[in-house]
Amino acid sequence: MKKYWNWKKTTGLMMACAVICGTTGIALAEEKQDDKASAVETVRTYEGDEGDMTLRINVPQVVGKEGYVAEINDKILDLTTDYEARADWEVAQYKDAFLATGGTEKEFADKDIQVYVDYDVKSETKDQVSFVLKAYNNMVSADYIYECFNVDLKDNSGLYFDEEMGGFTTITPETKFYINEAGNPVIVFQKYEIAAGAAGMPEFEIVK
Repeated sequence: MKKYWNWKKTTGLMMACAVICGTTGIALAEEKQDDKASAVETVRTYEGDEGDMTLRINVPQVVGKEGYVAEINDKILDLTTDYEARADWEVAQYKDAFLATGGTEKEFADKDIQVYVDYDVKSETKDQVSFVLKAYNNMVSADYIYECFNVDLKDNSGLYFDEEMGGFTTITPETKFYINEAGNPVIVFQKYEIAAGAAGMPEFEIVK
């Protein structure tokens, strides 16, 4: 059986950290080489039967293999792989319950269960690209993925998430910080808390 998807203090500080919120997406580590070529391409296409379901798969990736591009592509790969595995598990559970209550193999096959993974490029210029990753099926309407990616194609420092992406919004009593040798507070964020993983654990010194 495939892997089952696991669902897994002051105003001064606020002003000094507010710059984190100003970024508008995850940066691409390299410039687009050909303005006519899309920065988003299909890396995997598959259509066919797998067990008791039909897969219709188009998985995107951002052109490039290093840095922030790799962060984005790894996330897409994780999302799509886990979704397919979860769908496989859910269909198997559904079939067992269906047969246990008197349904037949033919009746189950007639349900024609379809699982989709696809994407849609919403807009693209030489400076940015915006696309949506979608995954859904015709069995459970509430089970879907709709993930938005807004990629800055020229800002090489855009590591940090904006507010809609779950980035920094304000200092709270739970915000971690320490006092350095200069007597200044240094706030600390966990990996992935406010930025792409390539940023590690960001630290910001607040100079008095």
